[in-house]
Amino acid sequence: MTDAIKAQIGRRLREKREQAGYTREKLGELCSLSPRFIANVEFGDSTFSLDSLMAVCRVLSCNSDYLLFGNSVDGAAWSETVSKLQQIDIKYQPSVDKVLQGLIETIITAEG
Repeated sequence: MTDAIKAQIGRRLREKREQAGYTREKLGELCSLSPRFIANVEFGDSTFSLDSLMAVCRVLSCNSDYLLFGNSVDGAAWSETVSKLQQIDIKYQPSVDKVLQGLIETIITAEG
């Protein structure tokens, strides 16, 4: 991982932490990480382990794609769709996944 990528991840972490209103100390406490580690990641001097990434994402209510790559999903744009999916009994989840995968592949093929 390049220093530039580490710095970008650190900037996104700091942005999310500040949006949540947390100090490094508070985020570290909530994630069972040291404030110094949080600072090191924010400055691009350290990187996350999978466990620490999961803890930070959980506490900051963000996805790892955003922290690692800068990709974000507009939850509001999908809220109606998610609401409809939540009405389906969980036993149908594998079937719904297959249908959605087919739909995604159809859309990608049609656009390409």
